[in-house]
Amino acid sequence: MGKMDSGFGGGFSGKLGNVVGYEWRGKACVRSLPHDFHDAKTPMQLEQRSLFKQTVAFASRAKDVLHLGFGVPSRDVQMTECNYFMRLNKRCFSLVDGVLDVDFAELVVSDGPVAPVAFGEVRVVDDRTLVVDFEKNPLHRVASSEDKVYLAAFCPDLNSFALSQPARRGTKSVEMSFLSAYSGKGVHLWGFVVDRVGRASLSEYIGYGYLDSTAAENEEDAGAFACEDAGDGVLADAGTVQDGGKPSASAGRMPAHRSDNPPDI
Repeated sequence: MGKMDSGFGGGFSGKLGNVVGYEWRGKACVRSLPHDFHDAKTPMQLEQRSLFKQTVAFASRAKDVLHLGFGVPSRDVQMTECNYFMRLNKRCFSLVDGVLDVDFAELVVSDGPVAPVAFGEVRVVDDRTLVVDFEKNPLHRVASSEDKVYLAAFCPDLNSFALSQPARRGTKSVEMSFLSAYSGKGVHLWGFVVDRVGRASLSEYIGYGYLDSTAAENEEDAGAFACEDAGDGVLADAGTVQDGGKPSASAGRMPAHRSDNPPDI
């Protein structure tokens, strides 16, 4: 039964004949009832449902990042940020033995017309802090020095996203501080720019490495992310960690980094 809250001429909620009324982003909307169908539950159907469910769960963890990265374009096409992200990145998700596999190097966490910056060296300040330098306008496009530069990170061990505080484009570097749970763990890192009206730039995948200042001090190329080594990453439940706090392959380590000497930040 449908219910009208704003009189005869207003919107309604619930079922009315063969349509359903609902509210989306403050707008009264209607949709047709789904037709009856035979659910064969074939292996391929079940696999696609599992892929969709796990992709939605992954996207929901990036809510704050996606709000900045896709807020404007998603509203333009009347989609949620999560749906926009999934549509744009659908080729980056697949299943490996029933577990979500993500091509992090191709994953886009923001999109828009804003002039990007060129991210460069990554420096580990301590086990919870890193700094990334950037060239403020490499394409020499129209840009404001007041544009905000953000870093976004995903930790496979924790199945969690983190977002930095913004830095102005004119500062030429951005710092990111993590919660203590991230200390010593590997993260995938992206960067993007947001202007004063909320439009974003296309995100840049910076790379993968560890929040480990001790290891960085002993490495010749301390602070460098190996973008060329990026591959797919199989995600699993958080907490699957083995020797010395380093994640096992099943805990979300990228296959290209399964070696005795994984790259450090």
